[in-house]
Order: sequence, then C-alpha cells, then structure tokens
Amino acid sequence: MTRRRNGWGEVLDPWRQLAEIAWSAPQVVAHRTARMARGGWPPGPRDRREYRRMVAEKGTAFTRAAVASAWAVPRAASLVLTAGLTPVHRTVTANRRRLSR
Repeated sequence: MTRRRNGWGEVLDPWRQLAEIAWSAPQVVAHRTARMARGGWPPGPRDRREYRRMVAEKGTAFTRAAVASAWAVPRAASLVLTAGLTPVHRTVTANRRRLSR
C-alpha cells in the first residue's frame, strides 16, 4: 500500500515514480536484450526462467496496478496515480537492481 502523506510529497510521489520507471525500464530492456543475444539457441535453463519471468511479471504488475487504482479512494488524483504506479514501479526497479548485479 502507499504511504499517506500530506503536502507536496503526495503530489510529487507519482512524478518520482514515473522518473524512476523511465530510468529503470530501458536498463532492464538492455540487460534482457543482451542476455538474449548472448544466450544462443536453445536457451539454457537460466534463460528460460528469465523469459518466463519476463512475460509473467508484466501481467501481474499491471493487474495489481489496475486493482490498486480501482480501489484507491478518490480523494486526490495524485493518490490514485501513485496507487496505480506503485506495483509497476516496484517491479521495474527490482528488475533493474537484480539484473545489474
């Protein structure tokens, strides 16, 4: 769940999340594309796990985002946006950290 804050933090959180998604997503794509290019055919067990994860996590993250947005209290548009972005943001930034090791 999102944390409740008053003032500018509420308004700036979605923008911060969008900036981190915009920074992290291309890095994740680059890591995965390079891995596919190096992997050869047929892909090994590690690559097959990554490919399955790559497909499955998108559906999970966007489903969670849709549910969070639908259930967010329509108190302020920024809270609804933050609730919707949080699952996608969490997934993208976690992938960036995991793949950059």
